[in-house]
Amino acid sequence: MQRRSSLTLLAGLAGMTWTTAAHAGPPAGFAALERRVGGRLGFFALDTGSGRTLAHRADERFATASTFKILLAARVAHGVDTGRWRWDDEVPLQASDRVAHAPAFDRLLPRGRATLAELVQGIVVESDNPCANLLLRRCCDSPAGLTAWLREQGDTVTRLDRWELALNENAPGDPRDTSTPRAFATTLQHLLLGRGLKRASQARLWADMQASRTGLERLRAGVPGADWRVLDKTGTGNRGAVNDVALVFPPDGRAPWVVAAFQSGSGAPTDDLSAVHADVMRRLVQTWA
Repeated sequence: MQRRSSLTLLAGLAGMTWTTAAHAGPPAGFAALERRVGGRLGFFALDTGSGRTLAHRADERFATASTFKILLAARVAHGVDTGRWRWDDEVPLQASDRVAHAPAFDRLLPRGRATLAELVQGIVVESDNPCANLLLRRCCDSPAGLTAWLREQGDTVTRLDRWELALNENAPGDPRDTSTPRAFATTLQHLLLGRGLKRASQARLWADMQASRTGLERLRAGVPGADWRVLDKTGTGNRGAVNDVALVFPPDGRAPWVVAAFQSGSGAPTDDLSAVHADVMRRLVQTWA
């Protein structure tokens, strides 16, 4: 999807009224999915048109893993919106910045610099880890700086404490680098559908989420056809932290859904845990469509 089409869709959505009225539905078999893989599944979905919600362990903490990168991208976009920096501002790159999983960084390193736009695209489209660390340093000063900005956005739950790759540890009972499905989805709605960012910035992040291929076997795999659109950001960490967060656009111009799905504690292969996300989406569609 090109950014122009994102802007067109945003323009059509601009007149809608977003609501957070809660009408929680049944767990829709989510406990059975947990038993299948032997871990915890946290889920929260919000229909921004009707206000209905569907939740399972929605207020339990889960390691966010790389899903935090869409929040970091939004923080960079907010700085552009408020005039603190520009998309074409450049950040120096050094070989010493490199950590594992660096597809975008490795392409940009020979040039010795990258724009904020390029780094954001790297973290959203390819989930690049050194690009995320560079943006945390440049636009947040530290992981704690991202947490502080999230508090300003009204999120009192989500926190980032460590850099890549340490933030993926997912130690049992450790609150660092965690969120809850409800808190994450609510913040995602505010930033990507509400008034948290300007429309042009939302369109940019939508386009980057659409361009990503890391979630093709997760929530995206659970929608019934090509007339459904899913824009998502995945995260994968240790101890079964296999996550996906998304904006879901049903057909026929219906209002989007915001979905946050997190897993933890399973020893099953990543492919099996990804399949849980697809089944979660199928259950959501069956319940709401």
